[in-house]
Order: sequence, then structure tokens, then C-alpha cells
Amino acid sequence: MKQLLFATFFCTVFIFNGVTYAQEANADAAKDRDWGIEVEPSGFLFRGYGLQVTRNVTKDNRFNIGLYSAVLDIPDWAKEGIFKNVTKETDVRLGFELALVARYKFKIGQKETNPYIGFIGGWEYFDIAKPLVPNVRISTFVATPMIGYEIYLFKQMLYINPQIRGVFYLAPDSDQPTRTEAIKPFFALPTLSLGIKL
Repeated sequence: MKQLLFATFFCTVFIFNGVTYAQEANADAAKDRDWGIEVEPSGFLFRGYGLQVTRNVTKDNRFNIGLYSAVLDIPDWAKEGIFKNVTKETDVRLGFELALVARYKFKIGQKETNPYIGFIGGWEYFDIAKPLVPNVRISTFVATPMIGYEIYLFKQMLYINPQIRGVFYLAPDSDQPTRTEAIKPFFALPTLSLGIKL
């Protein structure tokens, strides 16, 4: 009986030390990962991409800045929310977006999985194609506050990032001002991205 208790005690101490060491190693490894890369799977589904590259700028890894770029076909469910005088049948493509991104992560507990607030600011253009009329291009500046949550899946390295963005379109400009297609001033955009810390 004493041997069983000793073996149980020994195994418990060994396992506890191993778990504590692994948690500390993961925490240290997470602190050493200053770069982040995120991709939006919806970009691939809609014949394009959504890519973000960020770098931590604080020692506690709570604030990062970077670049965001996207190109994709606008899905049917979003066309009438973003544009005026555009139907689901109209072909609309985000031809290019380039923006600066900044995020501040709140620290809740000891884990890397935490909520954040952020901002995307940049420029983009849309190409709108309707049958029997020339294509129209609308370019605009965007200001996009967002909230999200980094949910780590593996060794505080791989994560999913559900978020909601409030996209404000500023000073849109059409290459054919007489056309009726126009961008609405605001669109709420739910997004999911996959990320890795390097």
C-alpha cells in the first residue's frame, strides 16, 4: 500500500512539474513570436485572397500593427448592403484593397486567447459589371473599427480569429459619375480568419 501511495505521489509531482514546465515554455514561446500572418478563407472561396501581416510593437505582445490586403468577388448577400442600385445579379469585384491595421489585445488571465479591438484604414476600389452597359469603377477610402477574439488552437501559435468590422466608406469616387451605382456609407462585416504567430 505504501508503495502505491509513493508511486501515485511521485507520478502526480512528475506530471504537475511537466505541465507547469510546458505552460511556462508555451508562454515564453508566445512572447518570442513577434510576427503574425492571417488569411481569410472567404477570400479563396470568392476567387481572391485576404491577407494580413502584423508585428508586435510592445514587450507584452498586446499591441501590433501591420498591413492588410484583399481582392475578391463580393458575395451576393453583401452586394445590396454595400451598394445602392446594385442587385444580387450584378457582378461586383473588390479589385484591390491596401490598408494599415492596428490591434490592441486585452489580457484576461494567463493565456494568449483574448479579445481585442482594432482599426483598419486604407484605400480600395470596386469594379461593377452589368450587362449591356460599360463597367464602372468606384474607389474609396475605408475606416474600419473592429472587435474580435484570437482563439489559440495549438501551442499558442495557430489560432482562429472571428471578428466583426464596421466599414465606413469615405469620399467614394466613380469613374462614371453619371451612373447610379454608389457605395453606401456603412457596412457591418462579419469575418473569420486563420492565423499563425512566427
